[in-house]
Amino acid sequence: MAAVKTLAGEKLLIQIEDPAVPGVFVHDCLINSDRGISMSADVTDIMTPDCDDPTLPAWKEIFKDGLQISISGSGVLHTTSVETWFNWMNVDTIKNVRIKLDVSQALGGGYISGAFKLTSFNITGTRKNNSTAEVTLLSHGACTWTDN
Repeated sequence: MAAVKTLAGEKLLIQIEDPAVPGVFVHDCLINSDRGISMSADVTDIMTPDCDDPTLPAWKEIFKDGLQISISGSGVLHTTSVETWFNWMNVDTIKNVRIKLDVSQALGGGYISGAFKLTSFNITGTRKNNSTAEVTLLSHGACTWTDN
């Protein structure tokens, strides 16, 4: 039996390029609990009728038309990160981001990289509990995969 090669949740890192040091990517502690990526495609569809019996339902064919990656991240509010995220939210700026699977290449490690825009930044506080934060980033252009 071959065991599944797994990835611990804390080894899925959302790393943002440090503006002071281009080429250096850091995982901001604001994303300290949940993180995820979603890849989607916009599609164009066409119905292909049955030429022998046009009364039958046609089969739908789809063609990928546009691709996008969405990143979500959340966790206990890391207060020293709020100003950075607030400032990013208030401008139409792209930042280079890596979605890193932080394990060896033999275990499937590597990263997806591309330009992203911050599209959602939420802070929530509940009485007698720690405040939390959530962010959403959307890709702006092509993304690539690089092995570790």
